[in-house]
Amino acid sequence: MKNDQVIIKDLVKTLFKYKLSIILIIGFFLSFSISLSEFLQKQYKSQFEINVYSKYFKNPLISEIVPGVYNIPEMRFTIDSMVKESISDDYLDQLAIDYGFYALDLEEEKIAKQRQFLRERFKYYSTGGQSYKVSFEDVDPYRAKKIAENTLDRVKGHFIDGRIQTIELVKQIMLQRLQALNASQKITTSGSDKALASRSPEVLSAELKKIQSNIAALGKQYHSSHPKLQELFARRKTIKNWLQEFNTQFDGLDTTSTAVAMPMDKEVNGQLTGKFFAKYHDFNMALDIEKRSLATYIGIIERPQLPITPIWPKRRLFAVLGFLLGVTFAFIYVVVKELFLPGREELIKAEAKELGVSYLGTTQCRFVKVEQSSDAKLTSLEPRALTH
Repeated sequence: MKNDQVIIKDLVKTLFKYKLSIILIIGFFLSFSISLSEFLQKQYKSQFEINVYSKYFKNPLISEIVPGVYNIPEMRFTIDSMVKESISDDYLDQLAIDYGFYALDLEEEKIAKQRQFLRERFKYYSTGGQSYKVSFEDVDPYRAKKIAENTLDRVKGHFIDGRIQTIELVKQIMLQRLQALNASQKITTSGSDKALASRSPEVLSAELKKIQSNIAALGKQYHSSHPKLQELFARRKTIKNWLQEFNTQFDGLDTTSTAVAMPMDKEVNGQLTGKFFAKYHDFNMALDIEKRSLATYIGIIERPQLPITPIWPKRRLFAVLGFLLGVTFAFIYVVVKELFLPGREELIKAEAKELGVSYLGTTQCRFVKVEQSSDAKLTSLEPRALTH
């Protein structure tokens, strides 16, 4: 215990001895690190956080048309994929044009490299449930805030526009199916005028074949300029135009969508058409309500703010690093100085040389306290070693 006290006292004496050097070394590294943090290029981050409510994924009004998502992990994965889709290569190239990050007239390899660097400055991750955070880092705080705002509009618009496009596609397909249903009904009444007025593709095709046979029959008797043949030619042209118009309406649909098989009974046809039209009307109302409500499905938890404190370099972090470096180098300095200090024997030799005397050696002695009697105490000096 006494030896430990001696070591601690010696250590404190040594530190006190070099207190000025230690303070100067720590102060130098501390001021250097803080100054370095001021001269390094600063990075600022602006971010936003959105919340996609569950009714975006599971709406009973359109559940029969747009499939719902009822699993939280699946919702999270869907949000993640849609956010990544919104920050596409086209969007990055548009940012490069607007803010001068890189030119699009470079080689494709260089453009891809610069685009990847720009993409890495975006950070996006789920913060739990249906909430999602997106941030952007830049050397200019105002530019970081502006790009974060643009990205927020882009992400929110992607969610809304994607659902609206799906709704419009569903409405278009339903309308086309209704038209196909009406057009494919058999016309039971006689008369070519009513057949033409129905514009049914099957009736029109049958009428076209009939006109072709009439033209072939009359062509053997009359010249092509005969009024009857001219009337048939005009009627054939009209029917062909209607058939072409009908086919154009169903471009992109397979044949099963346009050729809806219907029973021959006129009353059954009318009932099916009425039911389908009522269903189409209900779906249209639900889709219109959904379209107008989409904006409320995306909540904004945090809007982009102008960053004031840079995320890099962090002044406090550099100050701590500077302090630790200062302590380390101060310790090294004290150790080196103590190692190169002359020892006790070297000091005695130097003193003997200055005095012009001979150095014979050193002795080590200790004092022993001896009790002889109760009347007297004697302290003697006992030699322990003698070196020459």
